[in-house]
Order: sequence, then structure tokens, then C-alpha cells
Amino acid sequence: MKITLVRHAESIYNEKGLFQGQADCPLSARGIKKTKEKKLLIDFDICFCSPLLRTKQTAEILVPFSKIIYDDRLKEIGLGDWENTSITKEKRSLLKNKVIPSNGETFESFDNRILNFLNMLKKDYNSQNILIITHAGVICAIHRILRLSIKSIDNLETITINF
Repeated sequence: MKITLVRHAESIYNEKGLFQGQADCPLSARGIKKTKEKKLLIDFDICFCSPLLRTKQTAEILVPFSKIIYDDRLKEIGLGDWENTSITKEKRSLLKNKVIPSNGETFESFDNRILNFLNMLKKDYNSQNILIITHAGVICAIHRILRLSIKSIDNLETITINF
């Protein structure tokens, strides 16, 4: 099975330097423009997408004539009290060390949610080419679960993996 992962386009929170987590913010004007300019040169049988607004908007622009399946398991990690707050070096460092903000989702819970989604793909869509439009945290979790190395992921970056 081939999985192509696409991170959503720039959101207004990205533009303002704010943590998003599961906050439901829209794409920025630049994000919409860049998505309209992007050419997705892959064949896929099915498209899954996070139901958060920034990913939905990206999918609707990027693959407008495709059936899109929205799945809650593809939501970004919940950042609790940090959502809608400024991104700082200190907070970034804490997250890299898996320190969870108050009212946030644990990394164990997050990874289990993503693993559950991957197991469903393997069971139900094993021979298909799959497009997933989601968030940086989800893409990192998939790489972590599959024991693949990954660097940071830019908005609209596309990564293909064999699973």
C-alpha cells in the first residue's frame, strides 16, 4: 500500500505564529493561493482527511472532484491550554520532550489514535493508493509509529511512504 501524506496549507494561526492543535481555524489568504497553485501529481484511489477546517479547505481546493472521507483520528494532537497561544522556544522544547500542556492530549493517546487509523487502512484498504490530508503532528506520529525518520514538515509538503 502506498500512502501519500499532505500537510494542510498555511492557516491564519500559522501566519500569526500561534499553536493550533485542534482549534478549528481557516486557511490564510496565502494558504488558499498556494493550494490553488499546487499540482498534486499522484494517482490515488481514496482520500482521507482530518475534519478540521484548515485541512478540509486544503482538500476541497487540492482534490475538488474526489470523494473525501473525513476521519476524526486524523485531527492534530490536542494542545489544551496552549491552543491559540503564541509559539515560543520554551513551549516547542517542552513539546519535543513530550511535555503535555494542561488539558492537552497525551502523546500515548495521540499515537494510539493514529495507530488505530493505520491498522484500519491496512485491514480495509491494503492494496490501494491512499491520499491523506492532515497535520504536521499526525505526519510525525505516522513516521514515529512506522519507525521512519522525519524532519520538520512545511505547509503543503507531500511525503509518500510504502506501508
